[in-house]
Amino acid sequence: MKKEKDSKNECSCENESKEKHKCGCSEGCTCGDECKCHDEERCSDQCDCNKNEESKEKYYLDLAQRLQAEFENFRKRSFFEMKKAREDGQISVIEVFLPCLDTFKVAKKSITDPQVLEGVEMIESSIQEALKKLEVEKIEAVGKKYDPNLHSALAVASVKDKENDIILEEYQAGYKFKDRVIRYSKVIVNKKED
Repeated sequence: MKKEKDSKNECSCENESKEKHKCGCSEGCTCGDECKCHDEERCSDQCDCNKNEESKEKYYLDLAQRLQAEFENFRKRSFFEMKKAREDGQISVIEVFLPCLDTFKVAKKSITDPQVLEGVEMIESSIQEALKKLEVEKIEAVGKKYDPNLHSALAVASVKDKENDIILEEYQAGYKFKDRVIRYSKVIVNKKED
């Protein structure tokens, strides 16, 4: 139901909260009717109340979408940071055990009793199996081509019947954790003299 107009300057809608047009005339409305003040220099032709409502809706929708996207990015970033922190913690524990594995190598060279040697090798292999379950693997070195991403050359030697850049001897074993090198293999590399 529409109110009847008392004068030509009133809005024809039933909206009780009359708002002013941009021009400042008091004949504003929220219905979208044309302004009745007929002052073309001061007034826009249409009431912009509905446009304001649409722009508010768009603003709040954009704000909600931005907040949702920011939260999703935060959630993903937090997940990767937690995963990296967990892996860094695992690596720090693994690095403590690596020197123990080095002692097995030294100990096996000095053991003469075959039964004691067998026991030490069993302990060493069970530690190696536990490390495999944690996705730690030993870097292959002896007989492989030297790779600076995996190996650290301590010295070079010249053996004529071996190819250039072949690793002749491993001084200290290297290890990887999920494709991350946690300790480089310390090796002696073959270099033929020119």
